[in-house]
Amino acid sequence: MDYTHFVSVAGLVTNDEGKILLVKSPRRGWEYPGGMVEPGETFHDALLREIKEEAGVDVEITGFIGLCKNVEKDVVNIDFACKAVGGQLTTSDESTEVMWVNREDALNMVTFPLTRKRLSIMLSESEKVSCFCFKRDPFEIVYEEYYNHGSPYGRAGGASD
Repeated sequence: MDYTHFVSVAGLVTNDEGKILLVKSPRRGWEYPGGMVEPGETFHDALLREIKEEAGVDVEITGFIGLCKNVEKDVVNIDFACKAVGGQLTTSDESTEVMWVNREDALNMVTFPLTRKRLSIMLSESEKVSCFCFKRDPFEIVYEEYYNHGSPYGRAGGASD
């Protein structure tokens, strides 16, 4: 049996004033920055590259928020929390506008259903990791669960020193 999944990464990027970075996609409207992980690339490197390409901002990854899967197209999306550490806002072929917005305004600007759902999870500041599966057209959540951080071994992965 052949297995093919595509993986994307995205970041909820905040600045020192607590504002959220949004980019305007020509296809989906306002969203957080992110994109596909290329062959041979780590999640970390892909996220740093995508945010820099789409918005001109350098970031530090500060946490893991969750993941979701499109059960119709076998795409897995992984979401991280990030802090801006440099760069300058700039647009690209993938972003027609880039701006820092207040947390309260961010969700109102995002209208694409999947992006809105993921952003609401990102903004919730939950102590748990989100995991859900969905169908895209029409958008429907087919499974959703929240998990505690860590493992039964007392830390993530349970690996020994």
